Amino acid sequence: MKLAFTTLGCQEWDLAEILLKGKQYGYAGVDFRGYRDELDLWKCPEFRAGAGETRRRIEDAGLAVSCLGSGARMYAPPEARAGFLEEVRHFTEIAVSLGAPGVRVFGGGLGGATFEEALPVAAAFLQAAAAIARDAGVEVLVETHDDWVDTNWLLAAFEAAGFPSGANILWDVHHPYRLADEDPDETWRRIGPFVRYTHWKDSVLDNPADVAEGRPPKYHLVLPGDGDLPLARFHELLDDSGYAGWCALEWERKWHPELPSADVALPRFAEMMRRFS
Repeated sequence: MKLAFTTLGCQEWDLAEILLKGKQYGYAGVDFRGYRDELDLWKCPEFRAGAGETRRRIEDAGLAVSCLGSGARMYAPPEARAGFLEEVRHFTEIAVSLGAPGVRVFGGGLGGATFEEALPVAAAFLQAAAAIARDAGVEVLVETHDDWVDTNWLLAAFEAAGFPSGANILWDVHHPYRLADEDPDETWRRIGPFVRYTHWKDSVLDNPADVAEGRPPKYHLVLPGDGDLPLARFHELLDDSGYAGWCALEWERKWHPELPSADVALPRFAEMMRRFS
């Protein structure tokens, strides 16, 4: 397994610092979820006209682009669907320029729709997005996120789409466990054959008594290894299956500025994953 980190946790770093510290902290890949204060990478000169130079600098540093994190959603209201497909197209073009194998998309919130109503919409998106990615030689990777953390429904969306070539799954190990109360072994049994990428984080459950009574979980993020997620079991499941892909720390400091800096989180995650190996 190869270690990567998303830029969500270090948006104050420029490219030089990203590359320097990525190598310093023991990483092999960078997962670009935005650059500096801009989430739409196609608006950044470094990833459009300057993409060739950016790729050269990344490769010269001995790193790879493990994935690109778009904000597109598999399920969205009618007025947003065309825009999200266009976003996939933008990110796919950048992925090709940088040599990245995949583009992340979110599951998307249902906004009051039922899953039965959402499935054909999600399936249509998957088919269209997969075709865009497939034609470019990359993949779209749907993250276990939003209202699709229950992997039964995520798998149902892929089934409805006919498991199109060019689309697979990004397993955020945190979300199904924490938000859908899924056993890791069951999650892996269900979606393991389609997992091509993983995101990692850790948290502490704040309201266990409420959860025991059927109310939604509340939690706060913590440094990897300081929470109560079974991170060692996630790693064991991947290792036992022969997974050789990326394990990316998604340190969400952009959304949670109270978290410690990436200079603390990145070494911690790398050290923990080395212990598991």
